[in-house]
Amino acid sequence: MFEMTLVDHLRMTFGHIVYRHRAHAQIAYSRSRWNRGLKAVEALLMTGVAVAALGAAFGRGYPYEIGSAVLAILALATLLLHLTFDLDKSTQAHASCATRLWHIREQYRALLSDLSDGAIEIDTVRRRRDELMTELCGVYENAPPADHQAYQTAAQAVLTADERVLTDEEIDRFLPKSLQTAGRAGPA
Repeated sequence: MFEMTLVDHLRMTFGHIVYRHRAHAQIAYSRSRWNRGLKAVEALLMTGVAVAALGAAFGRGYPYEIGSAVLAILALATLLLHLTFDLDKSTQAHASCATRLWHIREQYRALLSDLSDGAIEIDTVRRRRDELMTELCGVYENAPPADHQAYQTAAQAVLTADERVLTDEEIDRFLPKSLQTAGRAGPA
């Protein structure tokens, strides 16, 4: 059997939530940028279609007719790509998930603070931990899928290797000094 204290469990879960929060926030940001980029490309292509079509309509010749057709095909392909991936909806879903995870992350940090201060009893901490785990389960059940690349990118931003679990030192980066484990043993 292994030894894991209540504080160890709270810190471990806190670290996991930090990792998942960052991954979903980064995915939302990335997809938002792609969404804006595709919209800009669509607008530029449609402007090109309009200019080339006007040139063709006013008798500027065959190159304007071909240019108009090519730009229209490219604009249509860009639009279909944009509609297929539905980046706006995906961005909102990941941003919502990240926001919910951030809220739970802060509740874990508060719980660790209260426990460290001795402001709440151990049984209350355990009950609150179980409630937070149930809430976290609900977030994960409704979370949009994240691709492997997004998790790897988030992992590199948070982790110092290709690890799946944050070390105590890495978790400490997200906690105030009074809650860090460096140089002291935690209660419970």
